[in-house]
Amino acid sequence: MSEEPTVEQIRADLEAGEGPHAVRLARKLAEGCDIDTMLDLSAAFAEHATFGPLVDIWRRRIAKRPLHEREHAAFANALNGLANEHLTERREKEAMELLAEAIDIAPRLDYIRRNIASMLVHKGDFDAALTELDILLTKSPHDPQANLLLGVARYQSGDPALALEPLTQSFHAGFPDAGLWLLKAQCVEGHDSDVERTLERLIADHPERAATMIELELNEPGSPLQKLRDHPAVQKLLT
Repeated sequence: MSEEPTVEQIRADLEAGEGPHAVRLARKLAEGCDIDTMLDLSAAFAEHATFGPLVDIWRRRIAKRPLHEREHAAFANALNGLANEHLTERREKEAMELLAEAIDIAPRLDYIRRNIASMLVHKGDFDAALTELDILLTKSPHDPQANLLLGVARYQSGDPALALEPLTQSFHAGFPDAGLWLLKAQCVEGHDSDVERTLERLIADHPERAATMIELELNEPGSPLQKLRDHPAVQKLLT
């Protein structure tokens, strides 16, 4: 009888670039190993961002035994990782299906819900995005990423005034993208004095990112930041 593979052997294969062999060993191990071993195995694949095979390994295991409560987060993380891979390949439908499955399995994982909200905002499905963000922000009202997404969703759905508060909170937490959207909302709302302060802080705190974002906006017909084209601070930033 052949010896049972170990997580250490599989991790060594992954580190050596022997992915197919690692997957074969992992499938065998996952069939009957205990929960702690499965969690270690899952962590080994996640560390090497090998999410496609990892999801397959989890599915094979689940086909033989139901998930234990302690395994929910690890499987959801594998699904999230594979969803991110699909996004890089512009396979948004498949990514959303994986994220929906992940949040059903582990609804307390905020980063998965943020990823869902981000995809919904990107798709322009603002009502659904706001539902997810309401859940996130009820639990963590100062979450800067969720506030950024909330501000973007409100701005893009035609409520720039309602976007100001969450974008301000996110920007003050150090997110330069929130500063750009805040500038746009302030320009639309005619808050000229606030525009000055936001522009000054964005350039001071994130000069390189600010230059890239503002230059792109100035090349975008209809952008509210067109009114800043001749602003001395913008001229200096872009020269």
